[in-house]
Amino acid sequence: MKNKLVWLEAALVLAPLVALATLWKELPERIPIHWNLGGQINGWGSKSWLLVMPLAGLVTVVLLRFLPWIDPKLRRASGGQGRMQNALQILRLALVAFFGAIFAIHIAAASGHAVPVSRLMPSATLLLLAIIGNYLSNLRPNYFAGIRTPWTLESPETWRATHRLGGRLLFFGSIILLLLQFVVRKSLFVPLCTASVLLYAVWAVWYSWHHFHAQNATPLPASKE
Repeated sequence: MKNKLVWLEAALVLAPLVALATLWKELPERIPIHWNLGGQINGWGSKSWLLVMPLAGLVTVVLLRFLPWIDPKLRRASGGQGRMQNALQILRLALVAFFGAIFAIHIAAASGHAVPVSRLMPSATLLLLAIIGNYLSNLRPNYFAGIRTPWTLESPETWRATHRLGGRLLFFGSIILLLLQFVVRKSLFVPLCTASVLLYAVWAVWYSWHHFHAQNATPLPASKE
């Protein structure tokens, strides 16, 4: 199974590059690169911009494979390595697939197709966040991935508690937003998502601080009678 995921990862990295090489001569020199909240094109650029997402996927895979080897927390820690590696494998796949989906949207738009960007982009982003949330609790303390606050990095117990609850909030929150986009007006949906992300970030900082200090509170000395 692990080898199949490695091959899938390689295919997801290479497919956009192969597609771009195949279609390069047929693509126009000027392509749409940005859309407003209503899904209307409001930014144009050179077709060279299409290289950004495939290269982002490649860099992501290289970094997520290399960084665990130099992270001092992961080198010192013991136990749970299998779960951590499995989580990183899934996260790499999810991120590369996300960059590939954005690439596909831009290729389709550059080829003259009508693309519902205002629906596809939020859906792809929320699906990515849901996958990250589902595997967040499998991450061990480290310096490059996860909810890294001064308190989660200081205390393994605070790291575990924050990621366990934070993963559930991120997963279910993303699924709820994914469903809400079909009933909430487009003009309100993006501000709603932005506010949700900010609230999640504030919660992560507060909860990790609160848990750390609750776990390390110095008990009052017993009174002498």
